[in-house]
Amino acid sequence: MKKTELRTLYDQYLKAPKEFRATSYWENYEKQILDTLEVLDYENLRSGKYPVLGTFGFIDVDYFIHPNTPFWKSSIIKFIHKYIIAERYILPYRQNKKNLQEIAFHHCEMLAKLTNSISLKEIEVSTYGNPKDIFVFNNKKYSMSFLRHYVRYCYCNDYLNFKGDEIIIELGSGSGYQVELLKKLYPNLTILCFDLPLQLFLAEKYLNKAIDSKDIVSFNETLKWKDLSKIEKGKVHFLSNWQMPLLKNFKFNLFWNAASFGEMEPEVVENYLSFIKGNAENIYLFQAKFGKELSGTNFVKKPILFEDYKNMLNNYKLESEKNNFSTNWKFSVKGDYFERVWTK
Repeated sequence: MKKTELRTLYDQYLKAPKEFRATSYWENYEKQILDTLEVLDYENLRSGKYPVLGTFGFIDVDYFIHPNTPFWKSSIIKFIHKYIIAERYILPYRQNKKNLQEIAFHHCEMLAKLTNSISLKEIEVSTYGNPKDIFVFNNKKYSMSFLRHYVRYCYCNDYLNFKGDEIIIELGSGSGYQVELLKKLYPNLTILCFDLPLQLFLAEKYLNKAIDSKDIVSFNETLKWKDLSKIEKGKVHFLSNWQMPLLKNFKFNLFWNAASFGEMEPEVVENYLSFIKGNAENIYLFQAKFGKELSGTNFVKKPILFEDYKNMLNNYKLESEKNNFSTNWKFSVKGDYFERVWTK
């Protein structure tokens, strides 16, 4: 591992209690990500050149081609789309790629009105990292991934009605895309991002370019913290997942976890929730209803089910429930997913 700052972070992670180590689902990915970091060109972070980064959100390639598609197969698909399909209509609904992008944008605008949310027209996505899935609408840049994170914001805002000065804790912040979107909508939000070291390292690298770098409090600083007394209002703070116990007596507005609890076993999730229960006014979860795979290269030893969440959050009120809707059918998350908001 060549990067000194990452080496320090990773060494601390290896010394952390075992309940904060990568689960069986992530153990295999961990080595792949480490190997990728040895050769990573940050300027191509979102280009699809490094498929394993797509496992935690860096998916910004042409949405007709999944980032894990073998090279030979993706080459054939690209050839077909460029020279045979081109901008012809895509069956069966006679829509071309541009039409689908505009439909997705208008869907977001409709959601904004229905949920009293800030319009997508007010912001645009960063182009740092050479993303391939960028389109322009009303002279602003967007990606389908950006729109998906906007849909989650609208859903949450419908119940919580963001004021813009909240304190948000996100566990499993992944690529940092949700943080980018929320900070662009509400510059005064205070956000604490917790994640495994490799993901945390790359999310910070990305957000230093995607939002104002002056709004970033680096893991290099927070790694030394013994408590949360040094939190800076209106900034994004990066903390390692094993620092979750710092939240034990910390009151905040919203806990956010999207698509990562399902990659853990129930006892691991319960441990993380033990640090925020009673302290979070609200909880937003976007999760696999029946947990993740039980076999294969990446698997969980025991899936976490809805009943587990219900039992673990029995001191909160379930405000809503709906199945996942994505602006992009190709990259809808595998499996049966749900979105839920709990209030204290």
